[in-house]
Amino acid sequence: MRPTLQDMADILNLSKSTVSRALSGDPRVAKATRARVESLALQIGYTPNPIAQGLATRRTNTIGLAVPCAPRSLSDPFYLEFLGYAGNAAMKCGYSLLLSAAEEDGAGAHNAHVELASSARVDGMILTEPKIKDERVEALKKARLPFVFLGMTQDQDASWVSCENKLGSAEAVGWLVKLGHVRVACLAGPADQTASEARYQGYCKALLEAGIPLDLNLVASGDFTQAGGYAAMAEILERGNAVSAVFASNDVMALGAMCALRERGLSIPEDVSIVGFDGIAFGQYSAPPLATVRQPIDELGSAAVGILIELMRGENKGPIHRVLPARFQPAGSVAPPGQRNTHLGCD
Repeated sequence: MRPTLQDMADILNLSKSTVSRALSGDPRVAKATRARVESLALQIGYTPNPIAQGLATRRTNTIGLAVPCAPRSLSDPFYLEFLGYAGNAAMKCGYSLLLSAAEEDGAGAHNAHVELASSARVDGMILTEPKIKDERVEALKKARLPFVFLGMTQDQDASWVSCENKLGSAEAVGWLVKLGHVRVACLAGPADQTASEARYQGYCKALLEAGIPLDLNLVASGDFTQAGGYAAMAEILERGNAVSAVFASNDVMALGAMCALRERGLSIPEDVSIVGFDGIAFGQYSAPPLATVRQPIDELGSAAVGILIELMRGENKGPIHRVLPARFQPAGSVAPPGQRNTHLGCD
């Protein structure tokens, strides 16, 4: 017969509610008591009934995860990898994930995520693609739902986990400069997103430190998609400026830029070097392998879940801010400038 909470309470001479709180990680239960309860649960093979547990604690044991808006959505390998690591971390802690998808940016996406937060179907939320002015912060505060952002926010009252976007970008562009590249183009991300802004600042920082003037003719914005990278690269080339290297604000845009360069008969890295940002697994199998600023996607996934659980359980009142390293990883798409670079971009 399956052991019950009451069985454990009788054995330990505790109330049933205390045993329940100890198993749910309630900080009001002393650590020693929690250890006794967890030890007994393991000995007798007790497993909680999730439905009954939810009814008793008014918890769903479910974490909402806001999927990026179209056209990026889950077609972006970075978010697929992040989702996998976050899902694994959540399951290890007894939680499941519920995806909150929005078909459009702006108010539609905002409403979809806030509606889920207000639906009592989740205990907390992980939000992606924080904007410089993100209306979701105030809406979720009003809903009194714990939340954490994947990416730094300008609202210091919000919890987030991020990588060193500016430092990583500066390191990558600095590497290109040290190889001898002077005409370094930048494929920036959407102007309203904090990650885009930080990576562009890193690009500008590296040029400034090298004494290279910023040339806005070598900068174009994409939408973090492969098509966006292709279009941004084509725009820069059509301006007729010489380019010997490209820094793309994410790997997917870098792959799109490769297509645009090859369509013009340019070779990588013989004619143009290219660097991305994220460190997605697919980049290793591009031709040539993509040099990138590698984010610790596995650590970002587990950290986002860990921070949110701390907030949901009341173990930390927040806000919690965690910054993880992002490091440049050289690969075959980068080389010193060649003889053919002098005429690139000229028709």
